[in-house]
Amino acid sequence: MSSPSRRRVPLDTPERLAEVQTAALDAVSEVGYERFNMDLVAQRAHVSKGSLYQRWPSKAHLLVAALNANRVEVEAPDTGSYLGDVRELCKLWLRVEVLGDRRGLILALLEGSRRDPELARLMTEQLSRGGANPMTVVLAAASARGELPPGVDLELLAEVPMALALNFLLFRDMPLTEELVDRIVDGLLAPLLGRRDHSQ
Repeated sequence: MSSPSRRRVPLDTPERLAEVQTAALDAVSEVGYERFNMDLVAQRAHVSKGSLYQRWPSKAHLLVAALNANRVEVEAPDTGSYLGDVRELCKLWLRVEVLGDRRGLILALLEGSRRDPELARLMTEQLSRGGANPMTVVLAAASARGELPPGVDLELLAEVPMALALNFLLFRDMPLTEELVDRIVDGLLAPLLGRRDHSQ
């Protein structure tokens, strides 16, 4: 249990904010979005529910704020080849530390976005504020080097690695590993593109 003096620390201090946001992400990962609420966060973070509502008007606002505070920007690598860039970028994403259970968090966000229009709107707004998608940067460089076949749908190609990885995670409950990244790059992307690796 936390001491009373700790409970009196204002929420606007970085340490307390981080504790509340961590509690929120841990809770939603464990119980899902439907059962996630301010009472649960207040209990875990040892703070009053009223203090939470003073800062965040809803659980959707709190959750998006927690996601944003823990977001890590990953820059597009430049290995000199499309396959090398995709491999390195996906492994960089895997190395980003995620608070809570990764699978539980993603499932909760999918559930919440479907059931709660406010969460869906806030997440869309947050995503639109981000910089260029690093996978888009990787594809632009690969296209400029002439590595990609004519007519390839760059938008769909950009989604393939992460879509496959999430399929394994969400529907097969298999962890995301660097071995899986190598399998996607070497066993799918390379053959599909005729192994047109700029470095070869």
